[in-house]
Amino acid sequence: MNENTVFVKNYRENEILPAAESEIWRYAGFLGNQNEINAELSQTFENVKNEIKDLFSYKVCYRRTELLWEQGEPVLPFCVHSKALAKLLEGCGEIIVFSATVGLSIDRYIAKQQRISPVKALLANAYGAERIENLCDTFCGDIKNQLQNENKYITRRFSPGYSDFPLESQTEMFALLDCNRKIGVSLNESLLMSPSKSVTAIMGIKYEKYSSSVKQKCGDCKKTDCIFRKQEK
Repeated sequence: MNENTVFVKNYRENEILPAAESEIWRYAGFLGNQNEINAELSQTFENVKNEIKDLFSYKVCYRRTELLWEQGEPVLPFCVHSKALAKLLEGCGEIIVFSATVGLSIDRYIAKQQRISPVKALLANAYGAERIENLCDTFCGDIKNQLQNENKYITRRFSPGYSDFPLESQTEMFALLDCNRKIGVSLNESLLMSPSKSVTAIMGIKYEKYSSSVKQKCGDCKKTDCIFRKQEK
């Protein structure tokens, strides 16, 4: 495999895991309090779902490279100092760096609704957040299945801004993946991505069996004041 190759994977809607409505409500700020969701709000949500169902364009670009170690520290293809990331990658001999997006159309819908229906904008924003997370879960699941044929295993994904992984690392990750040309995702000077419902992340490849979810866990993040933090059991 050529380590300089950036692969692109496109998904159809029916290849993505079904939407988890409880997650959408959580992203919308209800945090599982279903008593706040009245009939009118539920109907608005159904309307939003119907209006945006064809707006998503699921794309992922990724690169798989060998991971070297020096004095117990991982040598990554971009400059980063993160104890949490180094700990996650312990025992890994390769990594996958990837970027994913659900496209720009949902951003345009949200921008329009912010002018005429803030509630619709809120629900569409939450729906988009759930879709990009679900796209990442689907992609990571595909990689997990692919690596099983090689008797290798992936860690969970880890994104800039999570724990002590600095957002500034995104600049080099974007250059590494050529995100703009490959899947149409750009990064501005404030480190905000466009389309907004996009993600960059890294996951490790282990050569020994590794039992863990491919999903990021809120309990592992030090940002305890995050309004989207899950109450994990």
